Parts: sequence; C-alpha cells; structure tokens
Amino acid sequence: MSKAGLSLFVFGLYMVLIVGLGFMIAPHLILSMFGLSAGDDVWIRMVGMLASIIGAYYLLVVRARLEVFFKWTVPGRYYAACFMVLMFLLGKVGPAILLFAAVDAAAATWTLIALRSHTST
Repeated sequence: MSKAGLSLFVFGLYMVLIVGLGFMIAPHLILSMFGLSAGDDVWIRMVGMLASIIGAYYLLVVRARLEVFFKWTVPGRYYAACFMVLMFLLGKVGPAILLFAAVDAAAATWTLIALRSHTST
C-alpha cells in the first residue's frame, strides 16, 4: 500500500467507525459535544449512514488502487474543514467542531504530501 493509500485507508476507517457508526449509534452523545441537538434524531443517523458509505468507498478505492481518486479527495476534505470552521465562526456550532475540521485538514494534508512525495520519486 502506498503512503497516499495508507492515508486514505486511515481516513476511511475514521469515516466508517467514528463519524458513521458514531452518528448511527450514539448521535446525541456526539452532537452534545458540539452544543447541538438531534431533534428528530433520524436525520443525524442518516448522516452517519452516508458517512459510513463514503468511508467504505475510501476503503474500496484504496484496495483497488485507484490513485486518481486519492487526488480528488484532497480538495473535498479541505472544503469540509473550511465549512466546519465557517460554521464555528458564524456561531452555529461550538469549538469542538474544530477537532473534526482539524482531522479533515490533517488527513487531506497527509494525502497531499504522500502524493507529492510519490510523484517526485
């Protein structure tokens, strides 16, 4: 497995196990960390299901060695991180969201660096 593949594999596990299963199984616990409520908690469980599917796609892409997809994920993960920071700055969510933003940005940077080191060798 390439370094970029490893970065996507780890991020895929994070999406499936932390975000996906977390929102599907314990949405109120996770949302309370951000000062949010689920209201009718069906929507947040659906978000968890979608996150787990996206994470599974990451795992399958790594397994299939679809390296072009590795590149495509970097801007999307930076976009997600920026959106979370914006929601914090607008006062829509608490500072705990910055942890999720940091994970997305760090994972995107890990992939970007790995891709650059792969192409420079």
